[in-house]
Amino acid sequence: MRLLVAFGMSCLAIPAHAQQPPTLPPSIQVVGVGTVSTKPDQAILVYWVAGEGKTADAASADLAAKQKAITAGLAGLLGADLQLTSGEVSVMETRSPKCDGPGNYNNRPRLSDGDCALTGFIATLQGTARTRVVEKAGTAAGLAARLGARDARISGFQLSDPAAAQRRATAAAIANARSQAEAMAAGAGVRLGELLSLSDQSGRNEVIVTGAASRMVAPPPPPAPVEIAITPRPLETQARVYAQFAIGR
Repeated sequence: MRLLVAFGMSCLAIPAHAQQPPTLPPSIQVVGVGTVSTKPDQAILVYWVAGEGKTADAASADLAAKQKAITAGLAGLLGADLQLTSGEVSVMETRSPKCDGPGNYNNRPRLSDGDCALTGFIATLQGTARTRVVEKAGTAAGLAARLGARDARISGFQLSDPAAAQRRATAAAIANARSQAEAMAAGAGVRLGELLSLSDQSGRNEVIVTGAASRMVAPPPPPAPVEIAITPRPLETQARVYAQFAIGR
């Protein structure tokens, strides 16, 4: 009977021992970080245009004339590669400031008589220009203001191929991870082995020109635009990687 009990206990112990996880080989684990700087090759310019008139049509016509002049001027300065878009057009009524006196809370509707009689209309539009001629972006902002824009500004700089910069940053992060692992192995007096695993851990200069809001009535050809030199700082692209290296024997 004692032999049978001992044999039964030994049979139960064998599967439990077989289920233990295998022992992982010794390794060095590091997080590598890589950062690369790239000169931007695209500039984004935004501007606002307003047209005024006694009627909605007059304000719209004034806006259209200014927008046409700005578009032609920017195209002449920046060339055929220029990308122009526009949107957020609105035409609003205007009234005397007395209409906004006490009692008119939350801009409630008002009858168009007395102090609240219509005085005219203002039409507005926002435009965006994207160009590869980065060095002329500041000049373009000044030119847009001269041609009728209320404001013109460089809203930012971009890369036409951000994926290429990201690839370079990732390669730098991997090199940084290996360099750290080699230093740790040397300090521990062991040899760095092969790479076991690798995973990705990765997650404005501004020029403002305020232009006049007055209407432009068929001005003569303007002189050459005033040059505004700009030197945008390089854009930084960062990458982080997790790396695990075996410890050689």
